Amino acid sequence: MEENKMSQLSEIEELRKEDVQHERTIEEAIFYSGSDMHYIYDQQGRLVRWNEKFQDITGYSSEELAKMSLLDWYKGDEKSYRAIMDCITRAIDDGFGVTDAELRKNDGTIVSVYFKAFTLCLNGQKYIECRTIDITQSKRKEKEICYLSYHDQLTGLYNRRFYEEELTRIDTERNLPMTIVMGDVNGLKFINDSFGHVMGDKLLKKVAKIISMGCRADDIIARFGGDEFVIILPRTDAFVAEKIIKRIKNLSLGEKVGFVDISVSFGYQTKNSKEEKTEEILITAENNMYNNKLFEGPIMKVKTIKAIINTLYEENKEEEKHSHEVSKLCGKMGEALGLSEYEVSELKEVGLLHNIGKIAIHENVLNKTGKLTSDEWKKIKSHCEIGYRMLNTVNGMSNMAIYILYHHERWDGLGYPKGLKGAEIPIASRIINIADAYDSMSRDRCYRSALSMENIIKELQKNAGHQFDPELVTVFIKKILGK
Repeated sequence: MEENKMSQLSEIEELRKEDVQHERTIEEAIFYSGSDMHYIYDQQGRLVRWNEKFQDITGYSSEELAKMSLLDWYKGDEKSYRAIMDCITRAIDDGFGVTDAELRKNDGTIVSVYFKAFTLCLNGQKYIECRTIDITQSKRKEKEICYLSYHDQLTGLYNRRFYEEELTRIDTERNLPMTIVMGDVNGLKFINDSFGHVMGDKLLKKVAKIISMGCRADDIIARFGGDEFVIILPRTDAFVAEKIIKRIKNLSLGEKVGFVDISVSFGYQTKNSKEEKTEEILITAENNMYNNKLFEGPIMKVKTIKAIINTLYEENKEEEKHSHEVSKLCGKMGEALGLSEYEVSELKEVGLLHNIGKIAIHENVLNKTGKLTSDEWKKIKSHCEIGYRMLNTVNGMSNMAIYILYHHERWDGLGYPKGLKGAEIPIASRIINIADAYDSMSRDRCYRSALSMENIIKELQKNAGHQFDPELVTVFIKKILGK
């Protein structure tokens, strides 16, 4: 009986030992195979135990780790050193502490970590158990998000949100006088409509770079929105502000995006006393900028139109000859029809500009000798709409823009881009259509030789009532060609 009891007790003890061993195996598995860095220091700050993850991330060998104290990782980094010290103090006092810090690896690189410290009591001894998570990627993402929330993604300048917060922060008496400068890029819509937003984006980035070069280190530059920029000039009076604006304008001289000159209209207002409202200062600066833009904007557009024409002609001398000849023929038709002097002059101008939209079409497509693909033909036909968008925003050219838009419409309604028919087509567009076709037929082309006068007249007559206005064809043949 006694022997059975002893045997049972022995079995129970063995089972208990097995349970303890099993629990210890589980604990060690958790300690050594966890995804976090896991390590323990004694009261003297000596590293006594660590997992493989800790060794892998830090890059130190077991022998090197055994010689390192708790704070060796953070020497030279006062911010992280203090954060770890405070965390350990909380762990000792309260049993638990957490913080963010930066840990220097063996190769010198820095790892952002989330540091957790606990106190342990084993066999009457106190230990500091540490668990550290590598949060480098999340910190990097956090910085990126923070950067994007305060910066304009296109130009890299500050955005409107940052400007508004910063203006509130620096709007103090010690920063007076404070000048706010508003700038508006001239011709951005024109560029976007004519050549697409890729070129418009290049223009904005170039302007941002020029403004940054012209300002001082402490000036705050932001993209206010769209084509507008704002500059805050702390401790800057009107005299100095004008010098800064002049410097920016001088830097922009000679700068181009493609063949387009850089042009920015500026306006400013200075806050000289704390009683003045900053909101009113901004409004005045904006109004001053718009007043300058009313004068500078149209000049820039006209200059751009001239630059486009010059570039088009430089790239294609035949196009220059063709446009001048179409212009002459349009003028003669206007006179033959008894139009006013102004209308004749407008016809000559629109004849000269009728193919301006071709500047946005690649020369490989324009000069292709073989058959055009459907996509290439679509690009060729787009020159009417491109030309329209170019001229429609220029003062005094809105009528000419319409004439250019419709100069490939047909009398029978089978033309482009709108499929207008008969008298729906402006008379100026009908005249350009005839002059354009006549000059094209009379010139050698990459795909055919010039037609004889006899064949040209036959083509005009054959297409009268189909492609061309029949009455205008009769006038053209009799009074312009004298046939």
